[in-house]
Amino acid sequence: MERMELDVLMIRINGCMGSGRYAEARRLLDRVLEAEPAHGVAHGMMAWICWALLDDHERALLHFRCAVRWAPGHVNTWMHYLNLLAGDAREEELHATYQRALAVPGIDRAAVHGLVAAYLERAGRRTEALAQYRFALEAATTATAELEYRAHVRRLRRRAWLARLRQ
Repeated sequence: MERMELDVLMIRINGCMGSGRYAEARRLLDRVLEAEPAHGVAHGMMAWICWALLDDHERALLHFRCAVRWAPGHVNTWMHYLNLLAGDAREEELHATYQRALAVPGIDRAAVHGLVAAYLERAGRRTEALAQYRFALEAATTATAELEYRAHVRRLRRRAWLARLRQ
């Protein structure tokens, strides 16, 4: 398949994804990946479909790993990948991946730290979560994000204070 044909297919796929025609997008993504197995953006889109729509997390992980390898600057893929890892409690891979994601130009560093903080908090590791929320607060670029992360920091500090009082 020629490069121009691949580009046209990716435009069609974007249209399908934007209008909720995911089955058609998936068929077209299969064609793209068959013709160009190292098409990182296509892997990222297929990974999202496998994760969010098909609940096939193992297949999604395979596609996410390919996506970040072959399209390392695609911010959306990184964020979806991190959400999958956090949701599935794949802590070791989450830790390695979020460190790499922080180096991606244009990524919302506050959102990355916030995602990891939320995972750590769910895992009961409040001290580490607090540190991540503080990093998120430092990296926040909007007033709304600052308010959100400041609230998380206050909440966790209050919980730590209450826990010390109970001892």
